[in-house]
Amino acid sequence: MRSFQIALLFFLACSASATPACVETYGSTRTTYTCSGFTTHEDFDRYVNRDFPPHQYPDITFVLKDSRIDYIPPSAFVDTRASTLVFSNVQVSSLPEVGQGVHPFHGVSSWLKRIEYRNGSSVPGTWRLLQPLTKLQALVFRNMPQLQLTEDFNNLPLNLKKIDIENSTIRSVRSAWLSQLTNLEELVVKDTNLNIFERSMLPSPATKLTSLDLRHNELTSLPEDLTRDAPSLRTLNVASNKIRSFNEESFQQLKENSNATVNLEGNPLNCDCHARFLSSVPNSWRSPPCQSPERLRGRQVKEIGISQLLCD
Repeated sequence: MRSFQIALLFFLACSASATPACVETYGSTRTTYTCSGFTTHEDFDRYVNRDFPPHQYPDITFVLKDSRIDYIPPSAFVDTRASTLVFSNVQVSSLPEVGQGVHPFHGVSSWLKRIEYRNGSSVPGTWRLLQPLTKLQALVFRNMPQLQLTEDFNNLPLNLKKIDIENSTIRSVRSAWLSQLTNLEELVVKDTNLNIFERSMLPSPATKLTSLDLRHNELTSLPEDLTRDAPSLRTLNVASNKIRSFNEESFQQLKENSNATVNLEGNPLNCDCHARFLSSVPNSWRSPPCQSPERLRGRQVKEIGISQLLCD
């Protein structure tokens, strides 16, 4: 992950100040409105277009990038009708406190469904700031350093369905991280330095959770109760971690569902007695070959008789 941090710092250092500007780009169903080079909150009034007729702009992504501003004013996104906001390499000097009556998303609270923070952008001091966003469904992080995954995430709008963290470093993660987000359907944490995951980080019960993607991290184990009280879970991906041994109990809910898909590939599997259950999992499960012991290296558990899967 150090190489990621160096690359990110280089990227931020090379993002020189430019003349503020906003441009439109068009897709088949979506318009992307990109503003860059902002240096003050006043640039929102100077450069942002407010004329987005619904018949002409049915779906708008507003991107603010490569900017250093004092604060985001309440009028920043008024009349943009943005359903997605993306902050990329945006540094904000002063972030509003909850209750100050200064809400930076005031203008899109009826439209906004997705917020993305990218490339070291400033994040709110508390996620309570997003509570008025009753339509918000997804919160996304890309190339973000030193994320603190605390219980404050439980102050996000309860209607939130997806949290997606990729190509980022995690400074800390708390045991009750997302425990109150009862409508969470999908959690993605991949290509990070995450080295521990606990069942208590999710709601209990997690009745809406359908997908858990924890691939390409640094996990060395999974909790035995990982899938407990998650009746809707259909997809689990823990590929390319550092897990040598899997506990059958971790997958109990998924074993009872013939439509479930599980990916364990890319882990250094130790094929001892604890791996025996992998010989009878559905074909939709993807398991790694044995890494150890040496006599079984490179072989799939399903090709090995359980009498050879021994514990000392």
